[in-house]
Amino acid sequence: MRTDNIEHKALFTIPTAAHSSTLAIIKPLPVQRKITGHKQTDAYLWVLEVIRLNEPAHLDAAEAALEKIKISPKEAEERYSRFLLANGGDPFQVAFGTIGMDNPGRAIKNARESIQKAASVRATFGNYEAAFEDVEAERVIKSSEKFIDDYYWGWTAAEKKAESINGTRINEIDDQRRAMVDGYRDVLPQPNTLSDVVREFIYWDWLYSVRNTAGKELGYEYGYSEHHESVYDRERYLEKLLATIKPVTRVEAIEVCRWFLESEKGQYMENHGAAVIFNLVGECEE
Repeated sequence: MRTDNIEHKALFTIPTAAHSSTLAIIKPLPVQRKITGHKQTDAYLWVLEVIRLNEPAHLDAAEAALEKIKISPKEAEERYSRFLLANGGDPFQVAFGTIGMDNPGRAIKNARESIQKAASVRATFGNYEAAFEDVEAERVIKSSEKFIDDYYWGWTAAEKKAESINGTRINEIDDQRRAMVDGYRDVLPQPNTLSDVVREFIYWDWLYSVRNTAGKELGYEYGYSEHHESVYDRERYLEKLLATIKPVTRVEAIEVCRWFLESEKGQYMENHGAAVIFNLVGECEE
């Protein structure tokens, strides 16, 4: 069943806030621990831990507490590095474990940005769990007779038995699957302009971002790892449209070119997106 009655713009417009973003539960403060045995260093480590909670109820107090700590961020980092090395940590672990310790201002800035992102997720979806429910575009894709939900689709019996497959075969299978589903054009509305294509790309990027934020707030180790393969299959189809749909106006060509360069999507496309640039530049030169 096609969805011609659903306009592309309506399906791929980022929704506006419809819920309260007020937190129902405040994250508890972490327990103050004796880590290095040096009181000022341990106090500094604890304040950083509080900052990285991304909890608005604690952030201002944590920022104020930083001003009362006498040890400098650089000295705290050096003391903690020596402690980790003395307790069996290898240089890589030490480097990873002390990332950002010398710049608490950046940690506070990142926390405030994360708090805003989390509030936006709650305002849009009501809660973090709801962000993982299928959006309308995903439901439409799954309505297609071409929809594939088999992780092992295209694998040979031997590959399934070994539960292993090399990179070349993965690319081969991806190409076969994408040729078959054809961007799920049988159910999704067709983008008619480059602006439509960009809007859809922005929508999928936004959906990934909000799910990644929600996942982190829910305690998932890696936030949100990736979309379903069907979304990436759709995006590969959209990449072709970027290189083939002609700009409506010179202004559109310039705006799409600016978005394309800022998004850095060309780095992940064949020929580094050269075909997209040629398509846009051709309009600008006329």
